[in-house]
Amino acid sequence: MPSASLLVYLLLALFIHFTSGETEVKFSGQTEFVVNETSTTVIRLVIERTGKPANITAVVSIYGENTGDFFDTYAAAFIPDTETNRTVYISVCDDDLPEADETFTFHLTLLKPSARIKLGSPKSVTVTILSNDNAFGIISFNMSALITVNEPRGRNEFVPLTLIRERGTYGTVIVTFEVKDGPNSAEEDLSPARGNITFTPGRSVLIYNLTVLDDQVPENDEIFVVCLKSVEGGAEINNTKNSVWINIKKNDSPVRFVQNAYMVPEEDEVVTIQVVRGKDVSGKLIGPDEDEVSVNYAIITGDSTAHAQLNVDFLDLQPNTTLVFPPLVHETYLKFKILDDAIPEIAETFQIMLLKETLQGDAVLIYPSVVHVTIQPNDKPYGVLSIHSVLLAHTVIIDEDKISRFEGITVVRNGGTHGNVSVSWVIIRNNSDPSPVTADLLPESGEISFDQGQMLETLHLNVIDDDIPEEAEPYLLKLLAHTIQGGAEVSEPSELLFYIQDSDDVYGLIKFHPLENQKIESNPMGRFLSLSFARERGTVGDVQLFYTSLYIPAGALDPERAKGGILNMSRRSTFIFPEGKAQATINIPIRNDAFLQNGAHFVIQLEKVELLNRIPLVPPVSPRLGEIRNISLRITPDIANGEIGFTSNLPIILSEPEELPATVVSIALHRDGTDGQATVFWSLKPSGPNHKAITQDDISPFNGSVVFLSGQSDTTINITIKADDIPEMNETVLLTLDRVSVENQILKYGFTTCEITILENDDPGGVFEFSPSSRGPYSIKEGDSVELQIVRSRGTLLRQFLRYTVEPRNDNEFYGSTGILEFKPGEREIIITLLTRMDGIPEVSLALIGLSGFLFFVN
Repeated sequence: MPSASLLVYLLLALFIHFTSGETEVKFSGQTEFVVNETSTTVIRLVIERTGKPANITAVVSIYGENTGDFFDTYAAAFIPDTETNRTVYISVCDDDLPEADETFTFHLTLLKPSARIKLGSPKSVTVTILSNDNAFGIISFNMSALITVNEPRGRNEFVPLTLIRERGTYGTVIVTFEVKDGPNSAEEDLSPARGNITFTPGRSVLIYNLTVLDDQVPENDEIFVVCLKSVEGGAEINNTKNSVWINIKKNDSPVRFVQNAYMVPEEDEVVTIQVVRGKDVSGKLIGPDEDEVSVNYAIITGDSTAHAQLNVDFLDLQPNTTLVFPPLVHETYLKFKILDDAIPEIAETFQIMLLKETLQGDAVLIYPSVVHVTIQPNDKPYGVLSIHSVLLAHTVIIDEDKISRFEGITVVRNGGTHGNVSVSWVIIRNNSDPSPVTADLLPESGEISFDQGQMLETLHLNVIDDDIPEEAEPYLLKLLAHTIQGGAEVSEPSELLFYIQDSDDVYGLIKFHPLENQKIESNPMGRFLSLSFARERGTVGDVQLFYTSLYIPAGALDPERAKGGILNMSRRSTFIFPEGKAQATINIPIRNDAFLQNGAHFVIQLEKVELLNRIPLVPPVSPRLGEIRNISLRITPDIANGEIGFTSNLPIILSEPEELPATVVSIALHRDGTDGQATVFWSLKPSGPNHKAITQDDISPFNGSVVFLSGQSDTTINITIKADDIPEMNETVLLTLDRVSVENQILKYGFTTCEITILENDDPGGVFEFSPSSRGPYSIKEGDSVELQIVRSRGTLLRQFLRYTVEPRNDNEFYGSTGILEFKPGEREIIITLLTRMDGIPEVSLALIGLSGFLFFVN
């Protein structure tokens, strides 16, 4: 009889031979196809057999419903045992249906499955038929090629554009359009002038509204073209129907006076004022004129001697205040009678205004819609000279810093304008300043002359621009009546008080000075903002500066994000520059309990300045603020308070030490902001399903503290992991940062806990083997049974399942030749019972049961 070891080797060799003799069938070569839908498209699939030769019939079939996209969705291939592969062909069916990309899967199966023949990988292929037959559609207009519309008045008018999507309607399609070819830019008449129109999946008809704009501009007929320019999403544009013409009919007939001013003598009986409609300034017709247009007018007079009065100086000869333009009529007239009297008068004016809100018909008012009628001075043949009364209605101010020549003072000649006349004038200071006028103005005196017919004359003054800061100064201009020449007279007003405004920032130009002097400081007494302000140019008077100080946390420099409770003052503060003071530095204390975040900012904004103890003669141009109105000071780590947290919030996975009795794990802490000393208190807390088993024999300490010294940004917490020989499951603890010793240090949100897990160790599920008394070999007679005992050593904490098998597997000598054993928590041994079968055949068998190679014989 052969030895037991020889039989084992023979059995293993036979097992290896059977295993390597399996036959496998799979696809070979390309398994992913992307094709077009044509009548000549064919997919070539290669089926390959490997392993032990055998006669095989393989089937290729489509997965899912037959959609009609292939001529054949089923193919069979016979591979004889003398060959290793076969090729099958799948033909694409070319139809005229619009379709998007379609992907199909073909599976490989065996006609007669067998235990010794199996399907390998890959056993499926994919075929993608690209979109076809205009699956995403053809876009075009579906409407009349020419649309005529009216421009609306005071409302929106829509032009509906109808578009169709022919053929397929797959996917979302975006078509771009543009309006062009008008006489003016399309944006002035239509909105939008360009844009996108979207067809959603399945949508074949769409109406898009263009808005006709009421632009209040006179226009003749305008024709625009709406063109489809491009399309996205796979569709096409039908180039034969890709445009529509829009005709906006002529509109907004212009209504205006022919001229904006009339100068008439008192002796004229009637002044005729022409009003036109439907003509531009060159006289060409524009806008509609086939309908009636009407508008009301109003007469405007004032209550001063420079204004003519209705029914005193002139009469309105119209029966009512409505002007009417019948169809196709482009001109009409207003007539006013000038009343002659013997009273000497300066020029008197009245106005006629067309009232926009009374306009009826398709028309708009354009310039000039107001006309000025001036009745010339009368009843003084040589005129009456005076300073223009308009100058008395407001204060005359000269800005030395902006102009070098002033021509804002005029002398008027009322009454008659016959002959040449002249008068001398002089300028004197209107205060106690002894310096000559010529230090500021040239000349200080002169003569003003009027030629025959001339009614106005202007004084030409040169302004001395120096760089000396000066307050506003008053001057008095006098017409000298005794110097009159030419028969004219001097009348009131004959004097004019005017001012040269404060110059060269006499009250100061307030600004930050200089920028690098603005800073955040920290010392043992505390922290504060150090701000430096400058008052440049003049330092006359006391000036109050209003400014705000904002603390904005790290992130966007948005004043809306400002946070209070940081400074020992309100957000809005003031500072006074006393007269003569040009520079000042202030310190704004920061609260001791304030938390300054690393990367945050203080933003200082200069709001306004006010002059306190002086009332200038005219509104001053200074004091004023410089161009830079705000600055931001970034809080750096050496100034910031600590924001303390773990550098990572990811779990830490550890193993119990093998070679050493204990190991130390260092867990990093980081502090953003290093100002001051801080103590961080921490604790360990067991967690998870196994938390009751965690003791200080596993990990320690369970609490403690670490110290950040001033200026220190990093430190570590040291945890000791201890070794033992006790089988243990995964043990989890939470390391938590509990608090900080000082108020102006905080814990970083989201980084205050760290999960630490010690992996299971010392075989908590156990080590399995046959007991020494059950390792055999055994020799038993047919019909007998044998008990195999399996024991578990080490840990018994887990429920474990163990498979056993008797080899050879196809030997039918035993009941229960394979099975699964269950070890419950705490259970250490299980007995397997094998019972031989009674077949009556004389034989000798060798059996090997898995786990430890237990041998026994069956007689």
